[in-house]
Amino acid sequence: MKRNNLFSIKMRASREREHISGAERIVTESEISKAAKELTERALFHPKGKPDSINIKIELLKKPPINLKLLDIYEIADRENYTIKDILTSLFKKANIDVSIGLSVYKSLISGASPAGTVMRGAMVVESRTGIRLEPDKFRGIRASYMDITPEAEEKLKKIAGARFTQNMKDAVVLSTKVLNHPAVIAELCVSDDPDYTTGYLSIKGLGYIRIREIKPAGLPKGGRAFFIKNKLDRKGFIEYMEATPILINDTGNYFFVPLSSIISGS
Repeated sequence: MKRNNLFSIKMRASREREHISGAERIVTESEISKAAKELTERALFHPKGKPDSINIKIELLKKPPINLKLLDIYEIADRENYTIKDILTSLFKKANIDVSIGLSVYKSLISGASPAGTVMRGAMVVESRTGIRLEPDKFRGIRASYMDITPEAEEKLKKIAGARFTQNMKDAVVLSTKVLNHPAVIAELCVSDDPDYTTGYLSIKGLGYIRIREIKPAGLPKGGRAFFIKNKLDRKGFIEYMEATPILINDTGNYFFVPLSSIISGS
C-alpha cells in the first residue's frame, strides 16, 4: 500500500444516542467506496441490534502512518482449569501491575467504568502502581484511533489464526498493537460490552496479546478497556498519539495455543 494519499474511514453506529458499534480503516482513494460499504453493512448487522444512526467519516491522512508489526497472539489452552480471577492475577503479576489494582479495574469494566456506571466509549488510563485514573473525561475515556492492517498482513493473520480469525479479533489485535507501542503503556485489558461476546484479552508489553475466553458472564452488556501505564505520563502527548497518530500493521507475528503456565513463564 502506497504511503501517500491514504484516507481514514471511520464508522460509528448508535441507537437512541447509545453507541452500538464502531470500526475504521485506512485505505487508498480507490478503496474508499468498497471500505465504506463494508463498514456500513457491519453496522447494520451488528449483534447488538439495528442502529438508527450510522456516521461515516472519511478524511485524508495529514501524515503517513507509522508501520508496526502485529503483537504475538496467545490463547490459553487450559482455560477451563482456572477461574478468571486466577488468570488475571497471574497475568497482572507477569505485567508488574499491582494485582489489587488490576482486579479493581476489571470489576469496574464489567460494572460500568464511567461515574454513572455506564460503559465508556474510550479507555480508562490507569497508573499501574497507584491505581490513579488519568483520563481527562471519565465518561468518555481515551479512544485509540487511526489504525489498520495491510491486506497482505491480514492474509498472513488469517493463516496463523485459522478458524479463530474474526473481524473483531483482527480489529482488537491491531488496536492493542498501537496501544502497546506507546512507551508509557505496559498493558491493556479489554472486555467487550457485547452481551454475546465473552472473549477478552490482556496484552502485555514484551510478551503479546493474550486471548481470554469467558472473561465475563454471557449476557452481560457491560465492558470496556483500560490502558495500564507507568507513572509520570505526558498526558497531552499520550492523547495525541492514541487519538490522532495513524499506524498501519504491515507484518504479523505468531499464534500460540499454549497452557497458562507457558505464557507466564515466557519472556
